[in-house]
Amino acid sequence: MLFEQVGCGTGSSAADDGRSGGRGQSEVIGAILTVAIVVILGALVGQYVFGLDIIQAGEQNVGPQISFDTTVESPDALVIEHTSGNSAEVSELSVVGSKSDKFNVDWDAQGVTGGGDDEWTASESITIDPDDSGETIRIIWKSSTTGDSTVVLKYEYTP
Repeated sequence: MLFEQVGCGTGSSAADDGRSGGRGQSEVIGAILTVAIVVILGALVGQYVFGLDIIQAGEQNVGPQISFDTTVESPDALVIEHTSGNSAEVSELSVVGSKSDKFNVDWDAQGVTGGGDDEWTASESITIDPDDSGETIRIIWKSSTTGDSTVVLKYEYTP
């Protein structure tokens, strides 16, 4: 009877808490495992839904980083100057408008290419003739190797 009161006997004790088995399982470990599973599943669902490239082998080609300056010289002339950043192969660039499909830019006549140089570099500019006010001009870069494309300039033309 003395052993039962101290908790050393065969009766219930304060350490047993009425649980059967006494395997030493912890609620904290269970909660941590549950959170870890939820985080992993959330990352996988986010990758699927939003198209995030969390799990991607290889390198993604995002295009040249270019800064432009646009100047309206007249109602029929929009000058786009490459002010800084990476140079871009002119064969990978297209100039398109929201109201006209594609502008035919003669890179040689505009002085951008020539002499074996097929790149648009800083301080070189082109002049295009947009159709109407409110037309959105885009310069789109498309990789010749991977086919990836990105818009490097988006400009709302208002003369």
